[in-house]
Amino acid sequence: MALRILLVDDHALVRQGIRLIIEEDEHLQVIGEAHSGESAIDFVKLHQPDVVIMDVNMPGGMDGIKAAKKILEENPLTRILMLTMYDDEPLIEQMLLAGVVGVIFKHDPSTEIIKAIYATEQERPFLSDRISSEARKRILDHLDHPDEVITPLLTPRETEVLGLIAYGYTNREIAQRLHISVKTVEAHRSHIVERIGAESKADLIHYALNHHLIAFFVD
Repeated sequence: MALRILLVDDHALVRQGIRLIIEEDEHLQVIGEAHSGESAIDFVKLHQPDVVIMDVNMPGGMDGIKAAKKILEENPLTRILMLTMYDDEPLIEQMLLAGVVGVIFKHDPSTEIIKAIYATEQERPFLSDRISSEARKRILDHLDHPDEVITPLLTPRETEVLGLIAYGYTNREIAQRLHISVKTVEAHRSHIVERIGAESKADLIHYALNHHLIAFFVD
């Protein structure tokens, strides 16, 4: 019997690309798509998919982590894979602590996505091969000892804003890319500065580099 899968991402092209990958496997079946956390919650209630593949960053007040918590409260047998662009250890811990069974990246190869789906039935969480062995060990050790888990510094949206700041985008450009107001960007920026103790833009870029939020190339 095929595994029944729901795809959740606010970008239709991302959903279509993942659907094409999944539908190449006769043992996997995409039964629906959702564009937001709220619509994902409603779909799971009605159709009870086996696996949900969900983007961590989505518009509105319900990001992927909040949606995952809500889904699992009402449907504890649902297995959720979180989809992200950012290799940020505190953020990955936050996802796993929400109850998801694995984390994959949007730039992972198709084989990694299929492997992650089948791994949802395993006891240990699935972590993409893009996560270093050292980071993998730290994350899993923290999960085994939850009292020692470091509270994530940034929310998924703040992580996204910081990445764009580090790439050199202005507040107005970030607002346009994320479809939010400039005032909201300024509020996120203020929270980021406070939470990571940054005193300058250089501190923001240094944090982004250390947490793999931007790629740094040297000729």
